Amino acid sequence: MFHMLWWALLLAVCHWFYLTLTLSHLAGDYPKLDHIARLFVFIIFAWWLAGSTRNTLIFWSIASAAVILSPWIAGDGLADFQRGFHGERIGFDIRNVQHSAMFFGTVLLGLLIFIPRLLRAPLQHYGKLILWVVAFLIILAGVIISQTRATWLGVAAAMLTVFLLLFIEHRKRFSNKQLLLIFFLSTCLAILIISNSSLVIERATAELDTIQALLRGDWSSVPLSTSEVRSSVGERLYSWRAAIDMIAQRPLLGWGDQGVDYLFNNIQYNHAHYQALNFGHLHNLYLEITLQYGLLGLVAYFYLLIWFTKSAWLAWKRGDMPGDVLLFFYAFLCFWSVINLFESYLIFWTGVFLFNVVMAGCLTHIWKPELRANRSKAITHIEKDLP
Repeated sequence: MFHMLWWALLLAVCHWFYLTLTLSHLAGDYPKLDHIARLFVFIIFAWWLAGSTRNTLIFWSIASAAVILSPWIAGDGLADFQRGFHGERIGFDIRNVQHSAMFFGTVLLGLLIFIPRLLRAPLQHYGKLILWVVAFLIILAGVIISQTRATWLGVAAAMLTVFLLLFIEHRKRFSNKQLLLIFFLSTCLAILIISNSSLVIERATAELDTIQALLRGDWSSVPLSTSEVRSSVGERLYSWRAAIDMIAQRPLLGWGDQGVDYLFNNIQYNHAHYQALNFGHLHNLYLEITLQYGLLGLVAYFYLLIWFTKSAWLAWKRGDMPGDVLLFFYAFLCFWSVINLFESYLIFWTGVFLFNVVMAGCLTHIWKPELRANRSKAITHIEKDLP
């Protein structure tokens, strides 16, 4: 993992030197290595967690508790929920609605995946189950009233991944009839929830006309937001179109840290509109990375995720990572990958924080053999030094 950090920093420096030669007006005075280094803060947390599942779950629980209490810490508490269920989008003053939805969606996955661990606790721990129910209702309500379609899609994709992995692992334990029954009941439950939530249906279908216009290739029918109508989809589509045009000019190494600002200052599509809105990012992490660092940067990002995916699987196979921790990590990766199609979370402190918290819990299990060995060596040295 350390070698990835050093290579990432080295590539960032080389990339900056290259830009000073080819795009000096966009290169900046120095390479902004903090943008890279902050993505690897999880290394420190992973070492601190010491390879302990108990420490990891406590660490994640504290972070989750902060999210659960955020409506009362940062927002207006129950008043926010009341306004939310009357149709207003609520974000509890956590940067903006999309970012609160990111936190709430992640905690929702954790609550669902770790419930079997809670149910295996002794009967006298019913208090934990009551707390879980309260937390689940708060988080589920937060996800719904955020009206963030990307989060809804991300949670659905993540849970589908969970069911698929569970099916692959435990398919021999179920008969075909049992599997069919589970699928049927799950489908009925999903239809029941969706059909009885007018808020979800209204938000999910709000911009179908825009999507249909895109599929037809009819850009003249793709709208932008006005004082009467909000079209976040249209605004994203035009900015993505401009980003793809710029990426095509410098696909390998991109335009540098100031490339996005340069795009919106010179955008060909609806320039005045974007200037008025003061757009500063692309609402798509993959385009953001590619525009700034080129395909080389995008490959480096995917390499990091693939390394984690493979290493987590190996840690589980050798018994160093519990199955539910692995399941949560894979669900989070799926959720994270989906929501970053519609927002560049990793360029904000909220996304950096969440990324590091989850990755630290995974990495500490991947490193468990090394951390255990280092601890044994330290204890041995201490014992030798004792009189």
